[in-house]
Amino acid sequence: MKILVVEAEETIRTIMGVMLNRLGYKAALTSSCDEAFRVYCADGPYDLVLIGMTFVRRTRGGGAKFIEDLLRKNPKQHYAFVADSPVLRKPFTLHELDDFMGAFRRPGNSRFG
Repeated sequence: MKILVVEAEETIRTIMGVMLNRLGYKAALTSSCDEAFRVYCADGPYDLVLIGMTFVRRTRGGGAKFIEDLLRKNPKQHYAFVADSPVLRKPFTLHELDDFMGAFRRPGNSRFG
């Protein structure tokens, strides 16, 4: 499987590349949405595009435009976000919502203690 990683933080990007390669994926690593789209156009499509939430949160990060461009080029392109905060995926169950809310009610390290 080919994975395109779009991550601004060099350390995280490098670690993701090492981990994905170790798991048997072929990972292309990029540090910006512009670079990622150039790589995508040259070597795509990819089985999955992983996008750092930094690009979506910042208005100048270009994340929304990047996703629109990806989907315009390939409407069936799969993508997911890499976040440093809890994410609640839809649809969710009552139990999943309770677990998600629990991350804000108690210290994170208590969840595995």
